Amino acid sequence: MSAWLLLLLQAGVATIGDTVWIERALGEVGTAIVRPQSWSLGELGEQLAPAQVVQGARGAVVRYPLVLWYPGEHLLTMPGPVLVRRDGSSDTLAASTHKVTLLSVLPAGAPRSKLAPKPARDPVPLASRSVLPLLLLSGVVLLAGLLAALLWRRRGRAPQRRARVDVFPERELLQRWAQAGEHRAALEGWSWRLARRLALSRELEESAALQRVLDEIADRMYVPDLRGTLGELCARAATLDAA
Repeated sequence: MSAWLLLLLQAGVATIGDTVWIERALGEVGTAIVRPQSWSLGELGEQLAPAQVVQGARGAVVRYPLVLWYPGEHLLTMPGPVLVRRDGSSDTLAASTHKVTLLSVLPAGAPRSKLAPKPARDPVPLASRSVLPLLLLSGVVLLAGLLAALLWRRRGRAPQRRARVDVFPERELLQRWAQAGEHRAALEGWSWRLARRLALSRELEESAALQRVLDEIADRMYVPDLRGTLGELCARAATLDAA
């Protein structure tokens, strides 16, 4: 790379093939939606990506990423964006002109016919085989396993405590819940106790009574208590559990 081209790149001047951003400040557009139109540059260049609409101190700003193929000073005509308003109406703004100066990447003052092309680069291999990545990965895995074993040995195994689950709550607790108006919570506890009593029952009359109450609890548990029957059902369940 020549010194002239190095100074050109450091100065930040656009050259052939660089991405050039062209901006247009629209000011305040209110609640309107800004829809940029596609920009056809013909043989001069092309639009690299969809235009961007950003909000800044100058209001809405439309930005186009372009690439140009010819050096020199160019006068570009940006298509006017479309403003779509909330009532469905739309306005197309007038086009705007922008002057862009583009420099060539070739040395200045040298005829193209006398410029010697650079020699071809060696082809890059598509794949290379080496055991080095496998060795590095194996070393990392062994080191991590050794550290984990040392930490586990130093800390030891923490005793596992089983959480206490009160499936069969005490009758006194269920009665307090029912008195406080928590009928559904009380009926859930009574259902566990009555189901256990039904499994142990050997009398047909008692088993039938327990089954009827359990069926009523299942039918009314999540139904709105419009007639206030859940309190009476709690009392019946408590009576059967105490029998």
